[in-house]
Amino acid sequence: MAGRGGVEMYNKKLTWDGLVPPECTPEPSILRLNPDRQWEVAREPLHLGIDINRTPGIGPGIPFAKELLAKAGPNAGAVGLVPCARGGTLIGQWLKNPSNPSATFYQNFIERIRTSDKDGGVVRALFWFQGESDAAMNDTAMRYKDNLMKFFTDIRNDIKPRFLPIVVVKIALYDFFMKHDTHNLPAVRAAQDAVAKELPDVVTIDALELPINFTTNEGLNLDHGHFNTSTEITLGKWLANTYLSHFGHLL
Repeated sequence: MAGRGGVEMYNKKLTWDGLVPPECTPEPSILRLNPDRQWEVAREPLHLGIDINRTPGIGPGIPFAKELLAKAGPNAGAVGLVPCARGGTLIGQWLKNPSNPSATFYQNFIERIRTSDKDGGVVRALFWFQGESDAAMNDTAMRYKDNLMKFFTDIRNDIKPRFLPIVVVKIALYDFFMKHDTHNLPAVRAAQDAVAKELPDVVTIDALELPINFTTNEGLNLDHGHFNTSTEITLGKWLANTYLSHFGHLL
Protein backbone atom coordinates (compact mmCIF):
# COMPACT_ATOMS: atom_id res chain seq x y z
CA MET A 1 0.00 0.00 0.00
CA ALA A 2 2.89 2.38 0.70
CA GLY A 3 4.14 1.80 -2.84
CA ARG A 4 7.46 0.52 -4.12
CA GLY A 5 7.01 1.49 -7.77
CA GLY A 6 10.36 2.57 -9.20
CA VAL A 7 12.29 1.32 -6.17
CA GLU A 8 15.17 -0.98 -7.04
CA MET A 9 18.55 -1.95 -5.62
CA TYR A 10 21.32 0.37 -6.80
CA ASN A 11 24.84 0.03 -5.38
CA LYS A 12 23.48 -2.25 -2.66
CA LYS A 13 20.93 0.36 -1.57
CA LEU A 14 17.20 0.55 -2.28
CA THR A 15 16.61 3.73 -4.27
CA TRP A 16 13.56 5.31 -5.90
CA ASP A 17 14.23 6.26 -9.53
CA GLY A 18 12.37 9.57 -9.18
CA LEU A 19 10.28 9.01 -12.30
CA VAL A 20 6.75 10.43 -11.95
CA PRO A 21 4.33 9.36 -14.72
CA PRO A 22 1.41 11.61 -15.73
CA GLU A 23 -1.01 9.60 -13.58
CA CYS A 24 1.00 10.63 -10.50
CA THR A 25 1.84 14.30 -11.10
CA PRO A 26 0.72 16.87 -8.49
CA GLU A 27 -2.59 18.71 -8.74
CA PRO A 28 -3.84 21.50 -6.46
CA SER A 29 -7.04 19.57 -5.75
CA ILE A 30 -5.20 16.45 -4.51
CA LEU A 31 -3.75 16.87 -1.01
CA ARG A 32 -1.96 14.66 1.49
CA LEU A 33 -1.83 14.81 5.26
CA ASN A 34 1.92 14.97 5.82
CA PRO A 35 3.88 13.50 8.76
CA ASP A 36 3.34 16.72 10.72
CA ARG A 37 -0.43 16.34 10.16
CA GLN A 38 -0.64 19.37 7.89
CA TRP A 39 -2.34 19.45 4.50
CA GLU A 40 -0.09 19.95 1.47
CA VAL A 41 -0.28 19.25 -2.26
CA ALA A 42 0.29 15.50 -2.69
CA ARG A 43 3.50 14.49 -4.44
CA GLU A 44 5.26 11.21 -4.97
CA PRO A 45 6.38 9.34 -3.01
CA LEU A 46 3.08 9.76 -1.15
CA HIS A 47 4.35 7.81 1.88
CA LEU A 48 7.62 9.71 2.26
CA GLY A 49 8.07 10.33 5.99
CA ILE A 50 5.15 8.01 6.80
CA ASP A 51 6.57 4.59 5.90
CA ILE A 52 9.68 5.30 7.95
CA ASN A 53 12.85 3.21 7.67
CA ARG A 54 11.68 2.15 4.21
CA THR A 55 12.21 3.46 0.68
CA PRO A 56 8.81 4.46 -0.67
CA GLY A 57 8.11 4.91 -4.36
CA ILE A 58 5.03 5.15 -6.53
CA GLY A 59 1.88 3.79 -4.88
CA PRO A 60 -1.83 3.69 -5.70
CA GLY A 61 -2.86 6.85 -3.79
CA ILE A 62 -2.38 9.66 -6.31
CA PRO A 63 -3.56 7.56 -9.32
CA PHE A 64 -6.68 6.78 -7.25
CA ALA A 65 -7.33 10.47 -6.61
CA LYS A 66 -6.79 11.45 -10.25
CA GLU A 67 -9.14 8.75 -11.49
CA LEU A 68 -11.76 9.70 -8.90
CA LEU A 69 -11.66 13.36 -9.92
CA ALA A 70 -11.81 12.46 -13.61
CA LYS A 71 -14.82 10.18 -13.17
CA ALA A 72 -16.76 11.97 -10.41
CA GLY A 73 -16.31 15.53 -11.66
CA PRO A 74 -17.24 18.52 -9.48
CA ASN A 75 -19.03 16.30 -6.94
CA ALA A 76 -15.68 15.00 -5.72
CA GLY A 77 -14.38 18.43 -4.70
CA ALA A 78 -10.83 18.20 -3.36
CA VAL A 79 -9.39 14.79 -2.48
CA GLY A 80 -7.40 14.56 0.75
CA LEU A 81 -5.18 11.49 1.01
CA VAL A 82 -4.20 10.34 4.50
CA PRO A 83 -1.28 7.92 4.02
CA CYS A 84 -0.70 5.60 7.00
CA ALA A 85 0.86 2.42 5.56
CA ARG A 86 3.95 0.78 7.07
CA GLY A 87 5.58 -1.87 4.92
CA GLY A 88 6.38 -5.32 6.26
CA THR A 89 4.02 -5.13 9.24
CA LEU A 90 1.70 -7.71 10.76
CA ILE A 91 -2.00 -7.07 11.39
CA GLY A 92 -1.31 -7.65 15.09
CA GLN A 93 0.85 -4.52 15.15
CA TRP A 94 -2.17 -2.46 14.07
CA LEU A 95 -4.61 -3.63 16.72
CA LYS A 96 -6.01 -1.35 19.39
CA ASN A 97 -4.48 -2.24 22.75
CA PRO A 98 -4.93 0.36 25.50
CA SER A 99 -2.92 -1.73 27.95
CA ASN A 100 0.17 -1.61 25.71
CA PRO A 101 1.54 1.93 25.35
CA SER A 102 3.96 0.74 22.67
CA ALA A 103 1.08 -0.18 20.36
CA THR A 104 1.37 3.11 18.52
CA PHE A 105 0.28 2.20 15.00
CA TYR A 106 -3.42 2.16 15.85
CA GLN A 107 -3.34 5.36 17.90
CA ASN A 108 -1.39 7.19 15.21
CA PHE A 109 -3.86 5.91 12.62
CA ILE A 110 -6.87 7.22 14.56
CA GLU A 111 -5.18 10.54 15.29
CA ARG A 112 -4.44 11.04 11.60
CA ILE A 113 -8.08 10.33 10.76
CA ARG A 114 -9.25 12.84 13.36
CA THR A 115 -6.77 15.46 12.19
CA SER A 116 -7.99 15.06 8.61
CA ASP A 117 -11.34 16.47 9.76
CA LYS A 118 -9.77 19.91 10.01
CA ASP A 119 -11.21 22.61 7.77
CA GLY A 120 -14.33 20.61 6.97
CA GLY A 121 -12.77 17.39 5.72
CA VAL A 122 -14.89 14.23 5.78
CA VAL A 123 -13.44 10.71 5.82
CA ARG A 124 -15.03 8.93 2.86
CA ALA A 125 -13.28 5.54 2.78
CA LEU A 126 -10.51 3.30 4.06
CA PHE A 127 -8.39 1.34 1.58
CA TRP A 128 -6.68 -1.66 3.20
CA PHE A 129 -3.94 -3.59 1.37
CA GLN A 130 -1.98 -5.63 3.92
CA GLY A 131 -1.42 -9.22 4.97
CA GLU A 132 1.63 -10.43 3.06
CA SER A 133 3.68 -10.64 6.26
CA ASP A 134 0.88 -12.51 8.06
CA ALA A 135 0.74 -14.98 5.17
CA ALA A 136 4.41 -15.80 5.66
CA MET A 137 3.65 -17.57 8.96
CA ASN A 138 0.95 -20.13 9.52
CA ASP A 139 -0.07 -18.98 13.02
CA THR A 140 -0.57 -15.34 12.02
CA ALA A 141 -2.36 -16.39 8.85
CA MET A 142 -4.84 -18.47 10.82
CA ARG A 143 -5.56 -15.56 13.20
CA TYR A 144 -5.89 -13.00 10.43
CA LYS A 145 -9.67 -13.02 10.14
CA ASP A 146 -10.29 -12.32 13.84
CA ASN A 147 -7.60 -9.63 13.90
CA LEU A 148 -8.93 -7.89 10.79
CA MET A 149 -12.49 -7.98 12.13
CA LYS A 150 -11.32 -6.39 15.39
CA PHE A 151 -9.27 -3.75 13.57
CA PHE A 152 -12.11 -2.61 11.31
CA THR A 153 -14.69 -2.73 14.13
CA ASP A 154 -12.51 -0.70 16.50
CA ILE A 155 -11.87 1.95 13.84
CA ARG A 156 -15.56 2.35 13.13
CA ASN A 157 -16.37 2.52 16.83
CA ASP A 158 -13.69 5.13 17.47
CA ILE A 159 -14.74 7.48 14.68
CA LYS A 160 -18.49 7.23 15.27
CA PRO A 161 -20.97 8.36 14.07
CA ARG A 162 -19.38 8.57 10.62
CA PHE A 163 -20.08 6.03 7.90
CA LEU A 164 -16.84 4.33 6.82
CA PRO A 165 -16.80 2.30 3.59
CA ILE A 166 -13.82 -0.07 3.40
CA VAL A 167 -12.20 -1.50 0.27
CA VAL A 168 -9.86 -4.44 0.92
CA VAL A 169 -7.31 -5.54 -1.67
CA LYS A 170 -6.89 -9.30 -1.40
CA ILE A 171 -3.18 -10.05 -1.34
CA ALA A 172 -1.44 -11.78 -4.23
CA LEU A 173 1.70 -13.07 -2.52
CA TYR A 174 3.25 -13.73 0.87
CA ASP A 175 6.20 -11.76 2.20
CA PHE A 176 9.18 -13.95 1.38
CA PHE A 177 11.54 -11.25 2.69
CA MET A 178 10.51 -12.29 6.21
CA LYS A 179 11.76 -15.24 8.20
CA HIS A 180 8.87 -17.67 8.01
CA ASP A 181 7.99 -21.20 8.94
CA THR A 182 5.65 -21.82 6.04
CA HIS A 183 3.49 -19.56 3.94
CA ASN A 184 -0.32 -19.62 4.05
CA LEU A 185 -1.52 -17.21 1.39
CA PRO A 186 -4.89 -18.99 0.95
CA ALA A 187 -5.81 -18.51 4.64
CA VAL A 188 -5.27 -14.74 4.54
CA ARG A 189 -7.14 -14.38 1.25
CA ALA A 190 -10.04 -16.43 2.63
CA ALA A 191 -10.04 -14.31 5.79
CA GLN A 192 -10.28 -11.13 3.74
CA ASP A 193 -13.27 -12.54 1.86
CA ALA A 194 -14.91 -13.67 5.10
CA VAL A 195 -14.58 -10.25 6.72
CA ALA A 196 -16.17 -8.63 3.68
CA LYS A 197 -19.12 -11.01 3.98
CA GLU A 198 -19.58 -10.56 7.73
CA LEU A 199 -19.09 -6.81 8.09
CA PRO A 200 -21.34 -4.31 6.30
CA ASP A 201 -19.97 -1.98 3.63
CA VAL A 202 -16.71 -3.85 3.12
CA VAL A 203 -15.80 -4.64 -0.50
CA THR A 204 -12.88 -6.72 -1.81
CA ILE A 205 -10.92 -6.58 -5.02
CA ASP A 206 -8.38 -9.27 -5.92
CA ALA A 207 -4.74 -8.31 -6.54
CA LEU A 208 -4.33 -11.53 -8.53
CA GLU A 209 -6.47 -9.89 -11.23
CA LEU A 210 -3.90 -7.14 -11.70
CA PRO A 211 -1.56 -7.43 -14.73
CA ILE A 212 1.13 -9.41 -12.90
CA ASN A 213 2.94 -12.63 -13.79
CA PHE A 214 5.17 -14.26 -11.19
CA THR A 215 6.92 -16.39 -13.81
CA THR A 216 7.94 -13.62 -16.19
CA ASN A 217 8.12 -10.85 -13.53
CA GLU A 218 5.58 -8.82 -15.51
CA GLY A 219 4.11 -6.04 -13.37
CA LEU A 220 6.66 -6.55 -10.58
CA ASN A 221 9.92 -4.97 -9.46
CA LEU A 222 13.09 -6.96 -9.94
CA ASP A 223 12.73 -8.29 -6.40
CA HIS A 224 9.58 -10.20 -7.49
CA GLY A 225 7.97 -9.09 -4.24
CA HIS A 226 6.56 -5.63 -4.95
CA PHE A 227 4.40 -4.13 -7.67
CA ASN A 228 6.08 -1.89 -10.21
CA THR A 229 4.90 1.60 -11.11
CA SER A 230 2.56 0.46 -13.87
CA THR A 231 0.78 -2.03 -11.60
CA GLU A 232 0.47 0.51 -8.78
CA ILE A 233 -1.20 2.94 -11.20
CA THR A 234 -3.60 0.24 -12.38
CA LEU A 235 -4.44 -0.57 -8.77
CA GLY A 236 -5.09 3.08 -7.94
CA LYS A 237 -7.51 3.45 -10.84
CA TRP A 238 -9.23 0.21 -9.85
CA LEU A 239 -9.68 1.47 -6.29
CA ALA A 240 -11.30 4.65 -7.62
CA ASN A 241 -13.69 2.79 -9.88
CA THR A 242 -14.55 0.32 -7.12
CA TYR A 243 -15.31 3.14 -4.73
CA LEU A 244 -17.44 4.99 -7.27
CA SER A 245 -19.40 1.88 -8.26
CA HIS A 246 -20.25 0.99 -4.65
CA PHE A 247 -20.22 4.29 -2.78
CA GLY A 248 -20.13 7.05 -5.38
CA HIS A 249 -23.66 8.08 -4.51
CA LEU A 250 -22.32 9.41 -1.19
CA LEU A 251 -20.26 12.15 -2.86
